Amino acid sequence: MVAEYKLEKANRTAKALLKAGWYANVGMCGDGVPVLYVRVCSFEKLLLEAVDEALSSLCGSSREVIYSQLEKAFRIARRDIPYKIEEFVDAIEKILGFGAKILEIQIMGQLNEKVGRIEYPQELKDLIFTEYVAAARRSFLKKKNRFMLKRNIAT
Repeated sequence: MVAEYKLEKANRTAKALLKAGWYANVGMCGDGVPVLYVRVCSFEKLLLEAVDEALSSLCGSSREVIYSQLEKAFRIARRDIPYKIEEFVDAIEKILGFGAKILEIQIMGQLNEKVGRIEYPQELKDLIFTEYVAAARRSFLKKKNRFMLKRNIAT
């Protein structure tokens, strides 16, 4: 009974951590005691994952081709995308033309899945990718800070 309670508590904690933007996983020790593995996740990492997944949804090896074009023609390395959002958007528009909007929408969808509900004050018709990314970052940090505050109060 005690081990089941500890496992249940570890699973609840892991779910809360995941919602707050952390990587959390529950494993079991050899003696049956649950262990909570936690890694801090940054918004930049989530954004890169969203970009990767959106580019992967395009056909074939287009992800590698686009990353190559970004680096060679626009001097934007994959790891720099979170810090050069406006340059990334300009480059993607030059590479994909009108298709850039489709990619942006896919990235926003992936971000929404990873971050959860994003507080975006604009009307949907006025959706601007760079502003959405900034709103996603604020929502992510707000959730992370809220989780940390709850954990500090509880301990």
